Amino acid sequence: MSSPVARRLERTELPPALQPQLRLYRRLYLARIDLEEAKAIVEDLLARRIALPRRKLPSALLLAMNTALVVSYARPFVQSRGQSEVAEKAVPSVLLRSLTAREREMHEALITMRNKEVAHSDAEILEMSFEVFEGGDGAIFKHAREPFKRPVLQGILKLVGKLENAMQQRCAELRKELPNNVWL
Repeated sequence: MSSPVARRLERTELPPALQPQLRLYRRLYLARIDLEEAKAIVEDLLARRIALPRRKLPSALLLAMNTALVVSYARPFVQSRGQSEVAEKAVPSVLLRSLTAREREMHEALITMRNKEVAHSDAEILEMSFEVFEGGDGAIFKHAREPFKRPVLQGILKLVGKLENAMQQRCAELRKELPNNVWL
């Protein structure tokens, strides 16, 4: 016989008709965590006021924080995970409908940055040119990732807030359909 605590923590099996709502709820829950991370990174970058050097590469910390920001922001919207029976692969695009044209453009730019510059090294973005020598090689290429400037960071913060609100609203709707007070 299991203890009362163990019984209380057992997952409740849902009927097949409610599985899509549960999968979406799980994805939205995870997406909110990712956006909270992106928001925390933006707030930290704004608070730190790390100087952008004019003649040399930005600091490793600044580049790493920008990379972390792009990855955490894009994670909910990119279908890069394998097959999942537990949660949807990505947040539904219907949640992006509330975005203005400018916000949508920023969203797409962050996703493109993730796909072409951060998660993968895309030679087209880098505009690479090589010279091969008998004993080695040399290359000239554009530094692809520039750290975000304050106005862009503030725009990302606003974008994240708007998406968090849309996700909260959708989760509230799903909670009306899913059983309450049980582990799912």
